[in-house]
Amino acid sequence: MAKLTTEEKAANDWWMSRFDGKHYKTITLYQHRTVVQTYTTANADYSDFEDARDALMVARRFGIAVTSVSVDGIRFKQIKGITRRIANNS
Repeated sequence: MAKLTTEEKAANDWWMSRFDGKHYKTITLYQHRTVVQTYTTANADYSDFEDARDALMVARRFGIAVTSVSVDGIRFKQIKGITRRIANNS
């Protein structure tokens, strides 16, 4: 494994400082009813809406086909370019 540069170490330190270790959210990406990916946020600093909007944007940017996302059990989807809350997971 290659050693990290000073810049890479600084970036890692900055990123790890964002984690609070206690308060985070679970994001799940869906393609219809199939789970595409699940991950957690670093902290709970942003609203569920902001987390959903960003998850949809990043998925689209990286070519991941999703129809909706769940933020801690609350479902959102993009309708005509606007992120909207659609349901709660049961």
